[in-house]
Amino acid sequence: MGVNKLEAQSMGTQNEILPEVDAYYRINNRFRLYGLISGIRANSENTDGTAGVYVDYFARLWERDKKNQTEMNDSVRGYNWWLRGGYSYSQAPSYEKKKDVNIFETELNNIFRLPCKTVMIFRNRIDWRWVNGDFLPVYRLRLKFVRNLKTEYLNFNVYTWGEYFFYLNNYAQDKFRLCFGTVFKVLKSLSFEVYYRYQFPNGILVPAVNAIGIQFNLYFSSKHYSS
Repeated sequence: MGVNKLEAQSMGTQNEILPEVDAYYRINNRFRLYGLISGIRANSENTDGTAGVYVDYFARLWERDKKNQTEMNDSVRGYNWWLRGGYSYSQAPSYEKKKDVNIFETELNNIFRLPCKTVMIFRNRIDWRWVNGDFLPVYRLRLKFVRNLKTEYLNFNVYTWGEYFFYLNNYAQDKFRLCFGTVFKVLKSLSFEVYYRYQFPNGILVPAVNAIGIQFNLYFSSKHYSS
């Protein structure tokens, strides 16, 4: 026990590169398929990989006539909330001993339009996690602010979000992340995203993490979707 504690105390700050490819397929105005493949390169070592597939359902609680253009390539149209459900498999980062992670994810996103053409997205998410066969669920609460910007030749947005992770089986693992990023619209079916994310340390179980994310987003749609 003492050796493990000493190792945890000596972890220091982790530095990560987060490459990711996301793909979206619009079935119609209500449903969208979403898949991702991502990795983590931490302190010059490849330590993690995630693959997931999800279904998004868009709905309207009250009438709206404006689109949410902050998604750049795939507007959620007049819908002000949407649900996501799906499954992912990953391996834990290098500073965690348990590796195999199976997650059934459920989340609810609420979209609010603020002054100055800013959009606020409030997300409630539960990761129903099995880590090496043990059930270890996590509740994740995130608040995101997005604003579109435009030049003569470029469409892009800037965003920031904060997210808190509540580990329902072990509160000592709770963590908070803060992120700043931007999304550039390259083509109708492609956008490029880059961001900086910081994870605040929490005791001996949660280290500080500096992360740079590089992400490509691909968009496809059926003939039944009217953009």
